[in-house]
Amino acid sequence: MEKNLSKILVSLLLVLVSAVSFFLVSGLCDGSTVNNSLLTSIEDKTSTVMKLTSASAIASAGISAIPGDTATPIAEKLADLTGYFLIVLSVLYTEKALLTLLGLASFKILIPAACAVAILGIWFWGKGKLLAWKLALFALAIAIAIPGSLLISDGIYDTYSSRIDATLESTDELNEQTAPLAEADKDLSIISTILNRLSETATSLSGKAADLLNKYVESVAILLVTSCILPCLGLVFILWLIKMFFGFDVLSRVKGTKVSDRPGPVQERKP
Repeated sequence: MEKNLSKILVSLLLVLVSAVSFFLVSGLCDGSTVNNSLLTSIEDKTSTVMKLTSASAIASAGISAIPGDTATPIAEKLADLTGYFLIVLSVLYTEKALLTLLGLASFKILIPAACAVAILGIWFWGKGKLLAWKLALFALAIAIAIPGSLLISDGIYDTYSSRIDATLESTDELNEQTAPLAEADKDLSIISTILNRLSETATSLSGKAADLLNKYVESVAILLVTSCILPCLGLVFILWLIKMFFGFDVLSRVKGTKVSDRPGPVQERKP
């Protein structure tokens, strides 16, 4: 009788934990200060990437109007960076979705599921207790992994954000100087007159364009590291937890059959 009473009390406690997780903790997680600050940071990065994309496109058009053979390759390289900005932008939107969904999935689905499995383990299925612990730990881990990795990446991004701002300022300065050249539509006489008025030669403008390209390459590297690589470590951690807790290797499933599982060469039998 006492044993059944303890089971009933533990089961009621698990039901209470499940209800608190579903109705209370999930709401607090969704509207937490950390969550809101991370979403604001992602929005700021998205706005910065948009500015860099448009500014680099305008700069590429202006640089291509500079007379000489050195300016055109620089303009082409600058235009090629648009693909990297698109990658960063896609990852930022993915991070925003994961940040919003994983916390809700943890406390609205996984924690209540763990409590339900634990109740089954108490009454009917002995192995359910171990599975319940795994589900609960996994839920807490994925609720922390993405925000944790984003906090680390934001700290590094804040250190180097001034360089991205300097890139935008240099772009605006060069665009002001090359805009009249682009409007001249390759008329060499008009371009020569414009260069004289600007007190800038084509060679010096090409040098500024090369420096601007280096700044854009540095900005792309900063964005790829802080917005793509570091946050992806949180996803890798989640995949590792899935393998450790549940024995399911997601990466190997994506890649296909493991090399070790492939049949080796057939050896001929000796007579």
